[in-house]
Amino acid sequence: MPELRAFQHHFVTAIDSGAALPLSPLAIYRNTSLAGACQALADNFPVVRELVGEALFEALAVDHARECPPTSPVLALYGAEFAMWLARQPIAAEITYIADVARCERMHIEALFAADAPALTISDIALIAGDRLAALRLKPHPATRIDWLATPAMPIWLAHQDDVTEEIVIEWEPGGALFARPRNHVLARVLTRPAHRLLSGLRMGETLGEAAESARSLYPETDIGAEFAQLVETGAFVAMPERMI
Repeated sequence: MPELRAFQHHFVTAIDSGAALPLSPLAIYRNTSLAGACQALADNFPVVRELVGEALFEALAVDHARECPPTSPVLALYGAEFAMWLARQPIAAEITYIADVARCERMHIEALFAADAPALTISDIALIAGDRLAALRLKPHPATRIDWLATPAMPIWLAHQDDVTEEIVIEWEPGGALFARPRNHVLARVLTRPAHRLLSGLRMGETLGEAAESARSLYPETDIGAEFAQLVETGAFVAMPERMI
């Protein structure tokens, strides 16, 4: 049907080119779509919005939405490219940690909407003998997200959370970030270098004994057992089958 193909071509061209009149249905559609993307970005990156200010964030959101429009109707997940995009903007030279804070916010979103699964607990670990414990190959929980950041973005992000009660000390140095969701609530913590090495090794397929030994050799002053216990308490690992406990 040539007429249908011509209509479809004209419709798509009009949307992409902005040829429609300001108050036409196509203009309204474009404006509504853009506004929805910007609002979703504001909802998904509230700390970035707070750090840069409402006006600047709105301008950034508009530019980002035009360059990286939503590809899914689920706007709660919108913003997968925002941190990398933000790192290329002039604001990143002025607020050097802003892109890393956006990475933290994205990890929080991903952890929140990741698949459900039972998490490994300290009680599970207590049932396993030492030699068997060292041979375990633990798998990350589906909601676990980690990163190593060049800035102290994770403590900055934590300092802007309403449910954080302890004092947040921000030292200007690289640091790790961990997000997990063992139950209905996302847990977040700053990863130390030993914990990051331990968790990274386990994610790469090392046994617990191998990962612990590597972390211990790099950081001999650290209690690697305590670091592992904190990872388990945060919900970083998926529960093992009962036959393995």
